[in-house]
Amino acid sequence: MYTQCRGCGEVFVIEVEHLTHARGQVRCNLCGTVFDGMETLSATKPHEDEDLLLHEFDNAPPLLTQAYHTLQVADAVEEGLEGDLTVVDEGDLEAELDEIIADAQMNDSQLDEEALPSFVAEDDNLSGPFVAEKKVQPENKSSSWLFSALAVAMLIGLFWQAQAAISKGQLVLPEHPMSEKLCEFINCAQNKVAVDLNAISLVSRNIRPHPGRDEALIISASMINANEANQQFPALEIKLSDLNGQIVAMRRFIADEYVPADVLRAGFLPNTLIPINLEIVSPGQDAVAFEIRFVQP
Repeated sequence: MYTQCRGCGEVFVIEVEHLTHARGQVRCNLCGTVFDGMETLSATKPHEDEDLLLHEFDNAPPLLTQAYHTLQVADAVEEGLEGDLTVVDEGDLEAELDEIIADAQMNDSQLDEEALPSFVAEDDNLSGPFVAEKKVQPENKSSSWLFSALAVAMLIGLFWQAQAAISKGQLVLPEHPMSEKLCEFINCAQNKVAVDLNAISLVSRNIRPHPGRDEALIISASMINANEANQQFPALEIKLSDLNGQIVAMRRFIADEYVPADVLRAGFLPNTLIPINLEIVSPGQDAVAFEIRFVQP
């Protein structure tokens, strides 16, 4: 078959199957024009300088009058009445047609009811709705163990943070017997009781250059608790001043810095002499006097 490009006029050879698959649309390899190859389709090759004739497709579409199902019913009636040459009344023919149609519909419904999927056994109970089974994937034990370990680690971290907050006094437990039992296992911050500074006396004091370090001083002192009850150790405030009484250096020491750990645990016992030895950096030659004072911890 032959067809002609509407852009450049070139005639091409084409297979009808290729044209059918492309629904009549083709593209010219010379000018690139896309056109309907059916318009100039011809079985004969044109002469030189001769164009293929355009086919007209403007005719009115034909009217369809015969349905496929109507033809089936007619064929069935014809087969049923074959060989019977007797004249049949028109009313009987219509009744017979209705009976044939009803039988055909009944057979279709029975086939639909009897047809079962290949994967359904005959003894299966089909009274209930059909539900497809969902295959349960086995749980990944390694991931479950990982999440469990992370959960335990988070609980341990929260417990450690809570214990640290309770020991520092940032978190105060309510007054309850359970709180007292809990403090037996963890270190709870005790309510600070004011130290009776009037009951503490400074027995001796001394300041001298450090024998083994340059520009360092050693302060030696001793104190005693005149109170009958055991109490906490106070903080020491040391001031160094010049000849005019101006403070040139000052520092405060808490009990952990000047009391041994075993003595600190026992507390400031009454009528017990506690020695004090402190090493400080010398502020220079201007420091000619010093003062030791007890303050609340």
